[in-house]
Amino acid sequence: MRKNRKIFLLISSIIFVQLFTLNKANAKALLINYDLTEGVNVTDKVSGEEGMKFVGGIDYPDIYHIKGEKGNCFEIEFKGKTAYTEKAWYHVLDDMKAIKDGKIYEKADEKSKEISNFKEKEKIDLVDFDSNTNFVKVKKGDKTGFAKIDSFDISKKDQKDLDKLKDKYKKIYDSVKRYMDYLDRNNLSLYPVAEKDKAEENDIVREFVENEPEEDLEEVEYVYYTVSGDDIGSQAYNFATNFIGNPYVWGGTSLTNGVDCSGFTQQVYGKFGIGLPHFAQSQADYGKTIRLGEEKAGDLVFFGTSLSNITHVAIADGQGGIVHAANPRDGIITSGIGNPIIIKRLIED
Repeated sequence: MRKNRKIFLLISSIIFVQLFTLNKANAKALLINYDLTEGVNVTDKVSGEEGMKFVGGIDYPDIYHIKGEKGNCFEIEFKGKTAYTEKAWYHVLDDMKAIKDGKIYEKADEKSKEISNFKEKEKIDLVDFDSNTNFVKVKKGDKTGFAKIDSFDISKKDQKDLDKLKDKYKKIYDSVKRYMDYLDRNNLSLYPVAEKDKAEENDIVREFVENEPEEDLEEVEYVYYTVSGDDIGSQAYNFATNFIGNPYVWGGTSLTNGVDCSGFTQQVYGKFGIGLPHFAQSQADYGKTIRLGEEKAGDLVFFGTSLSNITHVAIADGQGGIVHAANPRDGIITSGIGNPIIIKRLIED
């Protein structure tokens, strides 16, 4: 009986470990899917776990190696620490097995600087194909560079299978390019731009604090209009500006603790008894279409690649600007209106 008990305990231990240990991912690396979202939250625990805290967000098209999977989340390294982010919002990139020792170069050229290397049978993340050379773009640890494709098992694939893999990557980076083009069209950027510069770029006159220390990057001076008028649109805009500086949280609906773009407009207008869905694409179905330049305070301003692919919504100030929940890095901010896809007025005077 004692022997049986030991076997039972061993089996129980194995089952316990399998149930509660992080699953190691077969693939590889992740890249944000801009067809689905402009930004994704990163947390210190798996989404929904008790005590979970937000530690940041991903809105740059950076490559993150997948360390493992747990529930509906990928485990990644984020700012030097283990963190989690929900799977649904990413493209998953493949990895390759090295079939011989090789080097990783700074450029797609053997004469360029060597930045890393790999050993036979080592797995390396495939970032992209270089159509003009016999190199592929790869990532190992914190190094991203180029290696010869004949160093990896994918070079042994049938041409049909290799073309299929190349097509997958082309679609992924076409998606990234569409989003970057959309930002350019609207004078927006993933990278921090001083609010004063943004105003000048969009011909918006705003007031700024003089003699503000330029080196204090932690202090942000949020500048916005207080619009006059008793109409609901003006009231909605003025109410919305109370939350400037608060965090962006994907799927969030709290104006103070975290909200995304459509949650922001939904909650602001909910204050005035107007119900909106928590989805930018659906919100665009509401109201009367307004021409750019004729918008008033409170109008909803929509952005995206087309009317059937609206990815962002904001609230107009009626003077060439908007207030919106921008992304995980910036939170709720003001910006120039740029070149929106469509503008809608919910209430006529």
